[in-house]
Amino acid sequence: LFISGSATPGERFSLPNAVDPDVGINTIKTYKLSVSEHFTIEIQTGSDGTQYVDLVLTKSLDREEKAVHNLILTAVDGGVPVRSGTANIIVRVQDTNDNPPRFDKQTYTINMTENSPIGALVMKLNATDLDEGLNSEIVYSFTLYTSEKTQDVFAMNPNTGEITVKGTIDYEDMKFYEMHIEARDKGAHPLLGQCKVVVHVTDMNDNYPEITIQSVKNTVDENIPVGSVIALVGISDRDTGENGKVSLSIHQRISFYSAGMTPIYTFVFIFFS
Repeated sequence: LFISGSATPGERFSLPNAVDPDVGINTIKTYKLSVSEHFTIEIQTGSDGTQYVDLVLTKSLDREEKAVHNLILTAVDGGVPVRSGTANIIVRVQDTNDNPPRFDKQTYTINMTENSPIGALVMKLNATDLDEGLNSEIVYSFTLYTSEKTQDVFAMNPNTGEITVKGTIDYEDMKFYEMHIEARDKGAHPLLGQCKVVVHVTDMNDNYPEITIQSVKNTVDENIPVGSVIALVGISDRDTGENGKVSLSIHQRISFYSAGMTPIYTFVFIFFS
């Protein structure tokens, strides 16, 4: 007997009648059902005295909690001695789309180096759905909260949940990316679950130091005082951390003094000596 998981208490399901070749008092008198918290029976008598039995749902079903209910229906006659016969009733609960897909985390955080190759796997998401059939098949996608810039860099496989690189990851352009992901089932009335993936970009030493020179004096007099500033040299590197630290050396025999440093520029004053 197949019963929908969305069936409501009070619904009735006809059961086959037992057959007793005896007549009169010796024929079937009543029916009994094995103990069940979800079902009971109701017996009705037709105009010809035939008894009909209905299985009545008394408590809502949950396929994920219990997919099969095994019941025993007993038919009892009115003879002496009393005789009875039994029938096994197997109730299979049909799935309804009552469970949304679920991720095991609300937020996933990972680190990736910039300039990761196209096609590189970022991560594989796996949402689970306790339903079955189409109600449990999941399609993954970015939600509207995922920026176009992020979607230009990352691709989502709708069937496998794999996120891969499809554009250039540049630390100097974006320090981190946020992807808002939706897992939607294929039920007639789809349910969905959501999560967020945060990708922190790790800087690589992919930028050369840049040098700018500003001359303080276009020409140098032969009697210029020692210690006079001749030029101002600016050094910059777009990388960060150790990758962004720079040093300057001058091959000519001339003294120089590092006067100060900022996170972006190192200033070097070139002195005459």
